[in-house]
Amino acid sequence: MAKEKKDKSAHPFRENIEVVVFAIVMAMGLKVFAIEAYEIPTGSMQPTLMGTNLIDPATKNTDGGLHDRVLVDKVSYWFRDPERWEVVVFRYPLLTHNNYVKRLIGMPDEELWIQAGDIYYRPLGSNGDFTIARKPWKVQEPMWKKVAPGVGNDPAKWPNWNRTGAFEHEEDGTLSFNGQATVQYANGVRDRYLDGYPDKIFHRMPNPSSRSLKRVSDLRIKFDIEARDAGGDFRADFMMGPYPVNLVINPNGSYVMEMPDGEIFEGKLPNASGKTNFDVSFWDHTVRLAVDDKEVVYREMELDTGRNVRNSITFVSSARGWRLSPVKIWRDVHYLPPRNNGTPLFEVPEGNYFMMGDNTQNSLDSRDWNAEIITFDSPLRGITSVRGDRMDHGVDPHFNNPRQSPGRDIMTFRDEFGGLHTFTDEELKGASRILQPAPLVPREYLLGRALAVFLPIPPFSPVARLGWVY
Repeated sequence: MAKEKKDKSAHPFRENIEVVVFAIVMAMGLKVFAIEAYEIPTGSMQPTLMGTNLIDPATKNTDGGLHDRVLVDKVSYWFRDPERWEVVVFRYPLLTHNNYVKRLIGMPDEELWIQAGDIYYRPLGSNGDFTIARKPWKVQEPMWKKVAPGVGNDPAKWPNWNRTGAFEHEEDGTLSFNGQATVQYANGVRDRYLDGYPDKIFHRMPNPSSRSLKRVSDLRIKFDIEARDAGGDFRADFMMGPYPVNLVINPNGSYVMEMPDGEIFEGKLPNASGKTNFDVSFWDHTVRLAVDDKEVVYREMELDTGRNVRNSITFVSSARGWRLSPVKIWRDVHYLPPRNNGTPLFEVPEGNYFMMGDNTQNSLDSRDWNAEIITFDSPLRGITSVRGDRMDHGVDPHFNNPRQSPGRDIMTFRDEFGGLHTFTDEELKGASRILQPAPLVPREYLLGRALAVFLPIPPFSPVARLGWVY
């Protein structure tokens, strides 16, 4: 039996137009209500999210740029509240038509304290002790910034390490100990601006003067150790701020880890006759140990507030027979207090949030936002008061606010909604001008959370920027 022929549409052109219009409407609906792509314009979240010019190392001139495109989930916050450590897109409270991307650090109804590179909090209005804010491993792992071996350094040559005692330096960089010997990382780990950038663009990154260079406390250290008829113990001693983390490896295949709170963990090497990889991390008063990529310790500790910011990494062999491969080191984000010696204490009332960039040396965020309020005793052109961001030293002076005319007799002021106002010196004589901190982002200004970086990719970029955002 022959199939029936479908009648051809009498209006094929109109139907095609309808399909196109429907697709556009659906796409617009997804953009407004579900998922939207954002371009990262600045470096405040580097290296988690990239937004930077690149330079030619030879000429020092700008030679392209790297700007991540990020997919943003705009639905989740309809059904749940934001969570600490999420990367959030929000309207900048002092210029509400501009969207910012930062990490959510402070939650509603708490007092926040930035101390020794860490974040502490307690209930608002409480006189109790502060609690350290801990990043879970899923968030912490991609935030580690590579320190050693440095970009361009040959790890086989152990740059920045001091070595004393009896050992042989093998061609592949392995240190073979022939007796008592010590290997120590020289000068400690510091908060350097370019830590963590991909090797391919490291030497093309603008390198502004570092705001910090302070020693840091939170480190991750990975190393391979092997015992070949060893006659004594091998020690790995780490100081993370004022907190010691000590690891003793015995030639019989056992090891003991002592944590800052005195807790002892005893374990067995998976392969006592072969090479073993140890991965030791300390951050936010949390210790994690993985052996051959298997997590064996994850301990959150109640420690005193760490004011002594220092670190050391030392390996000690008590006898011959141990072989140590080149060591890898990472550091955590070191949170800096406000500029100009501002107070590191912030109150976050109900319905508000506190935001900071991962690149705390070069991030204009809740720590430093300031509002200028201009109030007139008598309404001026219908205006009694205007409020906007006070930005005197931005990267681009054209965006400074307020701005003066060349003759400095006229001032242009941009208010929080983007409106531009022009005042003469005479008009400002009868006005009061107040500068006040404005660190808070209201709940209704949160637009969504960053999900993933999906661009750029080679050949349109020197590095591939693909992956989830945590």
